[in-house]
Amino acid sequence: MSIFRLVFLLLSALAITGTTYAAYLGHGGESRDLDRSIRAVSAGRGLNGSVK
Repeated sequence: MSIFRLVFLLLSALAITGTTYAAYLGHGGESRDLDRSIRAVSAGRGLNGSVK
């Protein structure tokens, strides 16, 4: 195996391991501030006054 293939495999394994660890800890999951991100549109604005 060439050195480039070894480095590529090592970096790939580290990336997969890091992503798995972060997912295990709960990072990148569902947002906790969903209520803040919903904006109500007033009746005169927007398409039909619905919630975005």
